[in-house]
Parts: sequence; structure tokens; C-alpha cells
Amino acid sequence: MKPEATRLGAIAVIALTAVTGCGGPSETHFDCSVQGRKAFVGSIMRDYYLWYDQVPEVDYAASSTPEELMRELSFRELDHWSGMQRQAERSDFFDRGRFQGFGYTLGKDDTGGLRVSWVHEGSAAGRAGLDRGALLLAVNGLPIAELSQQELGAELGKDVVIHQIQELDGSVRDVELEQGDVEVTSVKATALLDRPGGLVGYLMFTTFVRPGEDELRAAFKEFRARGVERLVIDLRYNGGGLLSTAALLGSLIDTAAAGEPLIVETYNQRHLELNRQRLLYATEEGVAASHVVFLTTGRTASASEQVINGLAPHTRVDVVGQTTLGKPVGSDSWDHCQYTISPITFHSLNADGEGDYFSGIEPACDVPDDLLHRLGDPDEAQLSVALRLLDGESACGSIDKAQSSPSNRGRDAAAPPPLPRGRFPELPGWY
Repeated sequence: MKPEATRLGAIAVIALTAVTGCGGPSETHFDCSVQGRKAFVGSIMRDYYLWYDQVPEVDYAASSTPEELMRELSFRELDHWSGMQRQAERSDFFDRGRFQGFGYTLGKDDTGGLRVSWVHEGSAAGRAGLDRGALLLAVNGLPIAELSQQELGAELGKDVVIHQIQELDGSVRDVELEQGDVEVTSVKATALLDRPGGLVGYLMFTTFVRPGEDELRAAFKEFRARGVERLVIDLRYNGGGLLSTAALLGSLIDTAAAGEPLIVETYNQRHLELNRQRLLYATEEGVAASHVVFLTTGRTASASEQVINGLAPHTRVDVVGQTTLGKPVGSDSWDHCQYTISPITFHSLNADGEGDYFSGIEPACDVPDDLLHRLGDPDEAQLSVALRLLDGESACGSIDKAQSSPSNRGRDAAAPPPLPRGRFPELPGWY
């Protein structure tokens, strides 16, 4: 086993958690035939799987693929994430921070329109000048409002796609994009905001991957140099990733809690020897935040939720935005025959033993995602409310709804399809 991440199976949200692996059956005990791969899956699910005692008795031969068998063996009441993927794709993403695509993400505005939520720098979308707020009207000449979710996903999965978009100023243009190598932009935006109580550091973190750690350290080095003690951490599109990177983010936020548990990982009754704590630790770039506000949506998941939950016993934490996905569990991963199997293997708690948020972490202030303002703009709806909370104001009841209501200029009255899956399997909503 080696550090990897788990696949989220929920539409429009990514929920990834990766950890250093544990022991398990040797790859050499199972050949690479379909039968051998299915036997390998079954051996893991009946031993290391968190809900091993809920695994049903099924006929392995009735499942045509190992992936199908894994779904059949999963405890579907709570598990929406156990899965598998080709090793090379996973390594490219989590170790190198790269994937194949256009380099943008889609989000839904509060009238149902599909808009660009953010763009990876240097990608095809970035080079074409796409930016947050652009409304997707049509793809390859097909109006969005006339496409099903599956049809839209199929069009966006093509190698070359012509996007008809409407900019925030109302202008409409066609943008032709070709799939290509995308380097993940982990820290999308940072800002130092002058407030009555002193400077506030704002940072948007998109994905917990190894290359993002240098970006995090650089951002917090500036926060520390400027004496920042209050933070807004924007995780609204962050579906998780490596827990080692999550521990770094927590440590950068609250260096005063070094040595305290951030995440307590609890395994099933067969493998209690694997229980462990992921501790906060001292970093030269870290700040001792007295108050941190996290910005969230339903796409905030897994490692993101574990940072929020894990810091709550140590410093003042507030959440602004929308209820998170609800994934207080994580996975270890086993490599076999060019694939990685990542079943849920542990439950994540904080130092106070809290972590049953399967229905999501609810915000102190319920604020929609404002796709009309740039990230880091103090007038953006979620950030505006977060700043008022940091200033000690009672901000939740005073949200300006007009601030986050996109214009309908040029829009067809028909509702667009739901947010489609991203082309890369780990990243629904990413293209």
C-alpha cells in the first residue's frame, strides 16, 4: 500500500481522503484475471472495510467486473465512496497535481444556471480567458437547457468542445477548448483585508494534493509576516485529498495547538491496532489563529470537513455558506494489477470524540455561493458575512440576496440540467 485517495460517488461533489496504507494481502496471492481481481476485492472488503460486518453475501460470478463487485459489497446506507481507479491516474493527480481536462470547474447559481466557478492557471480554459461567473449557454451548438445531465457530460467529455458563454457584462462569445494536461492550482486566491479589528487573511484552497503544500506554506508565510491572527479559509469547492496535507493546513492555522490531535482515525474491531492520531505540529510559517471562519458548500467534503471538525476543540471555528457533504470517514488503499482499491477503512473523530456528521456540517450562517464576484472580493456574499462575523457583528440575518442573484440576461427560461460529472473520475464538476 502507498498513500492514495478514495473516490467519491456523489454527483457534483468530490470527497477524497488519503492516508498512509496499512498491511493486507499480498498482490502475488491473486492473479490479474477478472476472477483474481474480484477475489482480491472481496478479501479486503471482508477484513479491512470499516463496515466489514455489514458486507452482504453475494455471488462473485454474478458481478461482471471488480468495480461492480465492490459496489455490491459496500454498505450502501452510509458508504458512497469506496471504489477503485487506475494507479497511474491517481498518482498523477495526488502526487504530481496533474490531470487531463480543460481546466475549469462548474457550479450552479441560485437560478439554476451553470457557471464557471474557478479556473486552473495555465490550463486551456485559463489561456482562453475563462473566469469565475461565466455562464454556460451551449456546448457544440447544443443549448444547455435542452440537454440531460448525461448528454451534457458526454459533450463535455469530448476532446474538443466549443463553449458558448455569457460573461458577467452580458456579452456572449464562443470558446473552443481542447483537452490537455492541467496542473492543479491549489491556492486559488489570497488576500489581506483591513478590518476594524486588524488584518484578516483570506485563502481559497481547492484540493489537498502534495504540490499544494508549497503554495500553502507561501501564503501563510505572508500572513505570519503581517501579524494575521484572524482567518477566512475558503473550502467551498474542496472535496478533500491527502490527510497529510490536511494536517499541514490545520497546523498552519493553529500553531499554538502543536502536539494536539487534529484527526483521530478509528478502524474496525478486527484492526484496532491501526487506530492512530494525526497531530497538529509546529511550522515556521504557521499562525496562532484566534478565530477562523471556513466557507463551505455541499461540495466541501472529507479532508476539508476533517480540518473544520478537527480544529474546533482548539480554537474558535465558525462556518459560513452551505451544509457540507458529510463524509467523516476515510480510506486506505491497496494496489493490484494496475488498479488501486480504496475502501472506507476508518472513522474520523476530533480530540473531543466528535465526528458523526454524516448529514454534513451545518453553517452558522447559511449563505449561497456568489458567482458574480471574484474570489477574495470582500463584497462576495460568503466572504462578506464571514468578515462581519470576525468583526463581532450579528451578520447572519443581513445577507443581501441581490448581491448573489445572477442576471438572467440571454437565458432560456427552461432549467439547465443538473451539474454533470467531471471527466476525471475523482473530480465531479471539474473539466
